[in-house]
Amino acid sequence: MTEKSNVDELQSLYILTDRLYRTTSIDEVFEAGLDAITSTLGCSRASILLFDDDEVMRFKATRGLSADYRRQLEGHTPWSCGELFPTPIFVTDIDETDEPDWIKKIIRREDIRSLGFFPLTVRGRVVGKFMTYYANRRVLSGHEMDLAVTIARQVGFSVERLRAEEQRQAAEAALRDSAIRFRLMSEDAPVMIWMSDRDGSCLHLNRMLRNAWGISEDEVATFDWHSTMHPDDAEHITAEVVAATVRQQPFSVTGRYRNVDGDYRTLTTTARPYSSATGEFLGMIGVNVDITEQEEAAAQREMIFNELNHRVKNTLALVQAIAHQTLKGAEGSRLADDFHDRLASLAAAHSLLTKANWESAPLRELLTDALAVSDADGARIELNGPHVRLSPKQSLAVAMAIHELNTNAMKYGALSCDSGSVLVDWQLLRGSDLELTWAERGGPPVETPSGRGFGTFMIERVLANDLDGEVILDFQKQGLRCTVRAPLQRGPQ
Repeated sequence: MTEKSNVDELQSLYILTDRLYRTTSIDEVFEAGLDAITSTLGCSRASILLFDDDEVMRFKATRGLSADYRRQLEGHTPWSCGELFPTPIFVTDIDETDEPDWIKKIIRREDIRSLGFFPLTVRGRVVGKFMTYYANRRVLSGHEMDLAVTIARQVGFSVERLRAEEQRQAAEAALRDSAIRFRLMSEDAPVMIWMSDRDGSCLHLNRMLRNAWGISEDEVATFDWHSTMHPDDAEHITAEVVAATVRQQPFSVTGRYRNVDGDYRTLTTTARPYSSATGEFLGMIGVNVDITEQEEAAAQREMIFNELNHRVKNTLALVQAIAHQTLKGAEGSRLADDFHDRLASLAAAHSLLTKANWESAPLRELLTDALAVSDADGARIELNGPHVRLSPKQSLAVAMAIHELNTNAMKYGALSCDSGSVLVDWQLLRGSDLELTWAERGGPPVETPSGRGFGTFMIERVLANDLDGEVILDFQKQGLRCTVRAPLQRGPQ
């Protein structure tokens, strides 16, 4: 190689590098690549091909090739898409290869005898190739092969760079379009919707939220929403928002904010992070829901329930005092003890309902409280059934009935001896009917009573009536069995 040719090659590579650095489109990369290939590798014909989305090798730019040649040999490649570290191939004479005759015929008809295949790679994997074509038999030197590989690397890198840039621009355009659609969609929504950047500054407030804070659309970018927070809530709200933004996670926080009229409204804010098409965190999108009226109503309900609870407790205490005076001479008698126990059972059920604002009570907890005295070690009475909540009316009826069954079992039934036990089992039948069974076992032999006492009356009549269901008492020899079937009521009764 002469000194002049060496200088010419270096100059061609410098020009290629400079042109590729300045390119703004893939077509410019192809043009610079073809110029470098033809000027340094001694050919007048060349082509650049890339794999498409279907992994078919397609011509992207050519010099000196007919349309018929491109059409018939498009897709023909020695490497599969993504193949790792492909090796350049140079064919000295097409007629000396094992290629099918139809391919040889097409190539010879194009007046090509020697041709080179040089892979374009990205991170070592083939994405395309460039080719050189010679009319006469040609052998490339090792230096020329190295030169071709250098050109292929630069062209491959530039193709990938511009592809990545095109994808980035397309993603940004899609994001802008998405943001525009979001703004249009949220503008007239009947809830307060906002969008912030990664630093927490406002990017968008819909009309309802702008009206609430009394700002115009032009003021959104400079609006400081932190200034509207109630001083007592500001630290809590800020901590939640900052923590969620740093972690890039959803959050929900409730606090008070001052509106345009100077009134503080309680808002529940729920937000989620949003990202670019490449996964870059961009900020938060959220919704503010005004729950001021709901909180005021809840506070009013709580006040009413507290007052009701206070009055009922006072009433129960008054009843107990009256009973104490009325039964003063009978203290310690069975009558007085039974009355006090029944009143205590009613008070326990009342307390359980008060915890839930008199909306409902969990059946298992209701039974546990009613049976705690007779099953201190938790071994004699077994509770088995799914989670069920009873209405207030049902809760009081079941509590009183279980008290009577438990009292009877302790006096005469399975719980009157050490060997006895009780299984309380319940299930939901088809149609949401509740079936509850009290089954005693291991106690003294049972006989059907000749009469009906208050306890039996309470279970058979009052329980069935309050539950709007059916109660069956079965005095079996091995133990009393009580079955209750009733529709499961919803909500306060």
